[in-house]
Amino acid sequence: MNLAALKSPQYRLYLIGNVFGMNANWILRLVIGWLAWDLTESASFVGLVSFLAFSPVLLGGPVFGVITDRVDVKRAAVAVQLAVAGLSVVLFGVLAAGVITPLFLAVFAFVLGVVLSAYQPVRLSLGPRLVRPERIASVVSIGALNFNISRLTGPAIGGALVAQFGAAASIAVACVLYVPFLLILSRLQPRDKLTAPVHLPLWRSFKQGLAFIAAHRVVRIAFIVTGLFSMVVRAPTEILPIIADGVFAKGPAGLGALAAAAGAGAMVASFIQVIVPPAALGRVPVRALVATVAGAAMALVLGVSTNWPLTVAMVAGIGFASTMVGVNFQSSVQMQLDDHIRGRVMSLWMTAAVGGTALGALALGALIDWLGLPLAVGGVSAISLLVFVVITPRFRR
Repeated sequence: MNLAALKSPQYRLYLIGNVFGMNANWILRLVIGWLAWDLTESASFVGLVSFLAFSPVLLGGPVFGVITDRVDVKRAAVAVQLAVAGLSVVLFGVLAAGVITPLFLAVFAFVLGVVLSAYQPVRLSLGPRLVRPERIASVVSIGALNFNISRLTGPAIGGALVAQFGAAASIAVACVLYVPFLLILSRLQPRDKLTAPVHLPLWRSFKQGLAFIAAHRVVRIAFIVTGLFSMVVRAPTEILPIIADGVFAKGPAGLGALAAAAGAGAMVASFIQVIVPPAALGRVPVRALVATVAGAAMALVLGVSTNWPLTVAMVAGIGFASTMVGVNFQSSVQMQLDDHIRGRVMSLWMTAAVGGTALGALALGALIDWLGLPLAVGGVSAISLLVFVVITPRFRR
């Protein structure tokens, strides 16, 4: 099993803290999505809020990646998580006072997105610095498992709390969960970088990351597939409030069920990734290419489904496929990186993954208001399925 990272006491400690932090993040995401729908019942606004939450990574992510390669990664992690916890406290105060508005929610989503765009390269650099270099693939697999278990438990907890006690109570729980994560982050001791960094000017450092991507075939393919997949297959999972309540009238409990289904599918994929060996160094992971095509097919079924159990199953399937694509390609990229350039390259990878989801959610929300959900999601998924069927066999060569 691909569990070598657990031999590191520092990584084990980090993993424990991450259990709390990840559950808090998923509760926060679910509440924001629910509030966007509950306040407006507008598919476009749900898509806009999702875009605002993820779009900062398009521009800010690469900049923060350069910065991550220059600063103390532990201090950066603590600072960013303090900012996320502080924003959660602000949202709780606004909800408790009963003064939440669509404008505030949109601004809050954008500010949170900026903070999280800073955290992504920090997160993707910190984990590998807690283990030996040969155990980095294990860090990716175990991290994905933890991420996706919380993707199951966090939305389920959040949805139940919103349904029974309201959004404010759900955010209060998230605020409490950030505390142990912050305490653990403050105690970590990452290993020194294997190569001493050369601090070039900001733009030249950024170009160095781009040059690395352009020079490695597997990395280029990872970026292309991840970006396209995020835009057309992962995007429907960001408009789940529209499906849960707008189509099936299931309310916050239904939203929690769909989000938990996506988490369950992702968790199964994560278990598989822990069991099987990682893709060979320098090889395109075939199982990720297969998951790309399968995910597009399931998104097509999701778009036209009028059956609740089938819809839940398709959301779970998309969660499974998304994790297979994300973990395999992230692992393939991480295994080829030196510590001194990891923040820059992985920030660009997150730009492709998260930025693609942001653009897809924004476009999908507008299309749903214009064409209706079946035609919008079904049509986009059908086109993407055709594209993936054509291009993925070429990447295997």
